[in-house]
Amino acid sequence: MPSTPSASAQPPSVAAAHSPTDLTPVAPNERIQALDLLRGWALFGVLWSRLNDDYGARDATTAADRGLAWMQYHVIEGRFYTLLCLLFGIGFGIQLLRATERGVDVRAVYYRRSLALLAIGAVHAYLISDEDVLTIYALVAFALVMFRTASTRRILIAAILLWFLAPTVLACGRLLAGMQFFMPSVDNATSDWIRAHGSWLQIEPIRVAGHLQWLGRFGLRLYFSILALFLMGLWAMKSGYLRRVIEDSRTTRRLLLVAVVAAATGYASSVYLVKLLLPVLGGAQSTGLTDPHFWYRQGGQLVIRVFNWSTEGTALAYAAILLLLWQRPRIARLLRPLAATGRMALTTYLTQSVVCTLLFYGYGLGWYGRVGYTGMFLITLVLFACQMAASTWWLTRFRFGPAEWLWRALTYGRAPRMRLADEPAA
Repeated sequence: MPSTPSASAQPPSVAAAHSPTDLTPVAPNERIQALDLLRGWALFGVLWSRLNDDYGARDATTAADRGLAWMQYHVIEGRFYTLLCLLFGIGFGIQLLRATERGVDVRAVYYRRSLALLAIGAVHAYLISDEDVLTIYALVAFALVMFRTASTRRILIAAILLWFLAPTVLACGRLLAGMQFFMPSVDNATSDWIRAHGSWLQIEPIRVAGHLQWLGRFGLRLYFSILALFLMGLWAMKSGYLRRVIEDSRTTRRLLLVAVVAAATGYASSVYLVKLLLPVLGGAQSTGLTDPHFWYRQGGQLVIRVFNWSTEGTALAYAAILLLLWQRPRIARLLRPLAATGRMALTTYLTQSVVCTLLFYGYGLGWYGRVGYTGMFLITLVLFACQMAASTWWLTRFRFGPAEWLWRALTYGRAPRMRLADEPAA
């Protein structure tokens, strides 16, 4: 079981038992438990969002459904994936600091780690659920390692440039490559019916096609946005800001204030600015880089990117509120099950996919298209409560979750100790 949370959590220290040239998995007593808490919260939101988006939620018919549908689009959608991206970058920063302390080049281990995650993601995407983020995270991770020696200033500049300018550069590249049009999407009505009624073998082609189509239509565009978020997480770790925001409640409150202002500005811009720029953003397909409409549209989208921080601001506000609660020992004790679930983040994510496909797909209970937003929320609460209980029970006996153990074994080429009973005596 995780040790008692503390407001004075420190960055991972180097265990004396390890050789200075041996880069090994992070031991339980080296973890920053506040990050596990944030991962747990992010996974709760990811589950809720996935159920609403990916499993045929019925149109809202009741007041409760309409309220939950509004929440999906305005306070849930994208917020928790954003938080997961930031936490991924922070995790890489932790690995960098540990490697630097031990005089180890992180690249070889990190490449194996990313390849292992890519393999796990591919199995998940093509055999379990095509609504997968592990593959794109693993692919972006290969680019993230290039910033291992960069200063915090360069990391921040790179994140800003990628966030604001990469979409325009990609749009120019698409036109130069003759890619004016997206490939047609899979017919939703047909794929939904197959998911709801088909066997595993009948659904499998839909699953593979769906994920490949998603990568083809959105993967390149999201690649650089995700990399920018990874870099912001890396910057937070390397600059020391993460430690301050976890330990110092004044810094956490300032983060909350900035996040709320950013979210409010973003919500206002999404209502008024988008309407103002809609005539510019719409219209006929651009014919080339000499088409003025192309540049008008890119300029309008850049203006929206500058002002619309509703998703990122809300995600940071959630994180700041949780950290403020975590800084209170009595409340922190109540949040331990959430932190335990975050400590088993990969297992939690994969388990959610397995359970949800069995609930909704034709080879399971076949609930696809039969559950409304209220039902999806209730399923989220029940399933996640079970995951918190299971994670807490598991971590009283084992050092890692099952998927985390497999990931580490693939990364380091050896099976780490699993049972806590096998820990060497102090």
